[in-house]
Amino acid sequence: MDNTDAATTGTPRDDGGRRHRPLRSAALLALGLLTFGVAGCAGFAGREAEPTGRQAVIDRIVSTAAKVVVERSGERVASGSGVVVACSAPGGDPATFVLTAAHLIQGKPDGVVYVRFTGATAGRARLQAQIVRRGDVDSLDLALLRVAGVALAPATLADPAEVRLGEEILIVGFPWGKRLALFSGIVSQVPAEGAPDNPAEERGGPSVMVDASVGNGVSGGGVYQEATGSLLGVVEGYRTASVALKDRTQTFSLKVPMPGETFVIGAEQIREFLKESGIPVEMK
Repeated sequence: MDNTDAATTGTPRDDGGRRHRPLRSAALLALGLLTFGVAGCAGFAGREAEPTGRQAVIDRIVSTAAKVVVERSGERVASGSGVVVACSAPGGDPATFVLTAAHLIQGKPDGVVYVRFTGATAGRARLQAQIVRRGDVDSLDLALLRVAGVALAPATLADPAEVRLGEEILIVGFPWGKRLALFSGIVSQVPAEGAPDNPAEERGGPSVMVDASVGNGVSGGGVYQEATGSLLGVVEGYRTASVALKDRTQTFSLKVPMPGETFVIGAEQIREFLKESGIPVEMK
């Protein structure tokens, strides 16, 4: 086979949807007393010899990862990733709140959402989740899920002012709805300051970009600062290249991720989304 063509598509998400229009209004939900920290939630399980350094950070962020699956009539129709962002406070019914990508559940009103948690403190069974709030896919591709009966320690939200171009990041997700995977890279683009004397095309949008090449099924997965393990954002999607391949009888094309073009919904947008959902959070 020989590679005869390569062209980028304009799709920043797995589903090829549009991006970034003003967020449509959504009803605020009173979710009771919640915490964006570890108080009242299951902490990270210890071992006889506690890991240190990079491995300790990886173990901690893996414990906040979740697989998200949508089924209809017992058959899987969509799969993605998620991250634990809050849990119920002491004294209430235990519940864990998971942030994921809204496009996973868009157009599936009869779909049933299930979550499977990872980490040493999580059970291996899948649990049904309730959709608490869903953002508009074209403006803010986030959805908040509630899983009753379990309270897991959430990720710590990073301060967006501390995000630096070139800093090392880690992504945890479930490519193709299969096994847990870890991706590494750097922050490859950050939102421009928007100075009035800058050309409009150089100001960019609110998204952060990272150069980690992810695949279908990682949308909604957590993007973490490697140095601290704090949640920098969640994967919105990625730009792809369409590569034409030819053999002796036919020509066909494949879409492959573009390095450096993985789109991330940042911590500031996440904070606002959770706040509007009734979950007050504090930046790190």
